[in-house]
Amino acid sequence: MVFKQFINGEFVDSISGDEYEVTNPSNGKVVDRVVRGNVEDARAAIDHASDALKRERVTKTNISRILQMVSGLIRDHETELATLMTLEQGKTLMESRGEIRSFAHTMEYYAGLKARGSQVQISDSTKLAVVEKEPVGVVGAIVPWNNPILLMGAKVAASLAAGNAIVVKPASTTPLSTLKSMELFKEAGLPKGLLNVVTGSGPVVGEELVKNPKTRKVSFTGETATGKRIMELASVQLKRVTLELGGSNPLIVCDDADMDAAVNATLNGRFRNAGQGCMCIKRTYVFESVAPKFLTRLKEKTLSIKVGDGMKSETTMGPVHSKSQRSKVELQVNETVSGGATLLLGGKEPKDPELSNGSFYLPTLVTDVNADSKLVAEECFGPALPIITVKDIDEAIEGANASIYGLGASIWTKDLATAKKAASELEAGTILVNSLYGAGGWEIEVPMGGYKQSGIGREYGIEGLESYTETKTVIFGS
Repeated sequence: MVFKQFINGEFVDSISGDEYEVTNPSNGKVVDRVVRGNVEDARAAIDHASDALKRERVTKTNISRILQMVSGLIRDHETELATLMTLEQGKTLMESRGEIRSFAHTMEYYAGLKARGSQVQISDSTKLAVVEKEPVGVVGAIVPWNNPILLMGAKVAASLAAGNAIVVKPASTTPLSTLKSMELFKEAGLPKGLLNVVTGSGPVVGEELVKNPKTRKVSFTGETATGKRIMELASVQLKRVTLELGGSNPLIVCDDADMDAAVNATLNGRFRNAGQGCMCIKRTYVFESVAPKFLTRLKEKTLSIKVGDGMKSETTMGPVHSKSQRSKVELQVNETVSGGATLLLGGKEPKDPELSNGSFYLPTLVTDVNADSKLVAEECFGPALPIITVKDIDEAIEGANASIYGLGASIWTKDLATAKKAASELEAGTILVNSLYGAGGWEIEVPMGGYKQSGIGREYGIEGLESYTETKTVIFGS
């Protein structure tokens, strides 16, 4: 089967006629083929999106009805979509199901959400001032491979709910589940041109979405270096941007923490989706008084992880998404250990010959880590966790904040004062206190975004919706 682009309500070939293969990271086998879009395809999609906004009378009532219908269709096709995602991305089928359910919930949530306008009392009582929220116009959305449906859904639902048209560029390695889901939007009756998907590379299709004068906003999720490039290109035309970028989320385990809960949170937060999540735990700071107990339990739990093909029911962690990505993780681990750290567990590929053709890497724990090591200073997008012992909460917060990133952070403690101190002083967009993220990877009712080099703007929640709007002030005289 050859998956085609979705432009102006139809599935179409690329103008060039080029195609490429999408492979399964568990075994290297071809899943399917997909057309390869180029600049001309992107321009065509943008033109159709612009024309659709001129042609269609997009009302909140109509969009709400369509998003509600899409939500139901997603639930009806959960197994099909989840299977396709696991085959192209590698995560376990259970994780893919959770992502598809969050996708459905996202459609449902934004179907019922409206941007907030207001009437403002001004000093001249003879005048009436109204602040309105209007659509930005055509949106360009660039989506990564780690959570292809969850992150695409957030951009699409919020953009459509705000009254925009949108052109999506999925990651080149994970376009299949996204293109399959377009069948559901078409079945739900979404007007042609309001939602388009163009496949192809970032430097070709992605840059056209950013540079084209008809796109008024760009929403990107991905690595920080690419986000900086997008911001640079968008600045030429002063486009609106939302950038959800890299993260190196710290987790703090205090001496009064519920140890079993903290260990389970670390395990889930680090090794979910083979550690390939923006909001994954990527550094752990443990009070030295409880470090031996914590490490013993964490090692036991980590050894119970079953690495394998995500389609198999016994698998609890799938492969790293690609061999090049695995090589990055290997380099970070090896250089950290060479710098004096202790490899407690993992640090290599599994020996099982059935896994030899995939991009697998064992769950890895590293202790005695220096603060300037690669595993701490850089974002590690894979199943490797550095563990640092600290004396107290002040040292833990200092270490947690000593990063260019500030996407999320979490703390496990029974002391309210300690929790409040951490929530106040940790430099991150989201702080979790004795808590994990939702089953699909995020609680969509609240905004997500980062401090420092973890991005600009917010996705999800009412803030996510309003990031796809312009603010207009209207003053009426007597």
